[in-house]
Amino acid sequence: MQEFNNAIMKAELEDLRGAGFHFTWNNMRVGIGAISKKLDRALGNWNWFKMMGDTYAQYHPPGISDHSPVSIQLRQMQPYRGRPFKFLNFWAESDNFFHTVKQEWDKTYSGSPLIAIHKKLKSLKGLLKKFCTRPNSRAKELRLNLYSVQQEMMNGAVDLSMVERERQLRQEVRRAARSEEAFFKQKSRIQWLKEGDSNSAYFHGMVKIRQSKNHIVMIRNEAGAWVELEADIAQVGVDHFRRTMESPGDRVSSVYNLESYGKQISGEQRRSLGCPISR
Repeated sequence: MQEFNNAIMKAELEDLRGAGFHFTWNNMRVGIGAISKKLDRALGNWNWFKMMGDTYAQYHPPGISDHSPVSIQLRQMQPYRGRPFKFLNFWAESDNFFHTVKQEWDKTYSGSPLIAIHKKLKSLKGLLKKFCTRPNSRAKELRLNLYSVQQEMMNGAVDLSMVERERQLRQEVRRAARSEEAFFKQKSRIQWLKEGDSNSAYFHGMVKIRQSKNHIVMIRNEAGAWVELEADIAQVGVDHFRRTMESPGDRVSSVYNLESYGKQISGEQRRSLGCPISR
């Protein structure tokens, strides 16, 4: 078994997202002697997740067999949906980052400190999204420029300006590579692996795997029936939360009743939350 697991790891295979039966094998016994396990798996390498990331494995009823058959379900490419804003760590490495944040934070807005902070964050979110392009695009562009300069130098076009240009591009490529790696590490959520020159491809592969698994292929509705179409899945979620929010229930008679729960911050602490940003 250890040799088999080592072979899977060496081939860089990962489980496809699955639906249907969780246990794929049983010993066909009943009572305390009954055993069920997930023995059958559908695997894909990183190229599979990159090219066929919307596929998933469907585990079917076993019928007269002790194993459940599995089929790979091909889905149409799912349209991109908006995602909640997420701060990307590599933004802070830019020379213009602090100036951009400070300039926006120094603006004044009407309303309570909480409303002012909300408006500042909302405005800053749009600025940060335009602030930097994806670091992998920037790194790719810089590498191509470096290769072009080095090719010209190899062909004999060598002068002091060309040498200086090549030196600057080397430094920019190194910085862009570090930002690229930090970007993919953050998106992959792999925290146990230290950043290094050889890890960018691994982080990028894990991002593709997470993206392929980060969707709902089917869900059970209120009537107990399985729903698979994307529009129907979304409607199940809408209906669920509408029923939850609209149903009557116990309500707190006054927000002041919450004062007896937990620790409270002092007036000085509240005022400090609205202080200007500083280093």
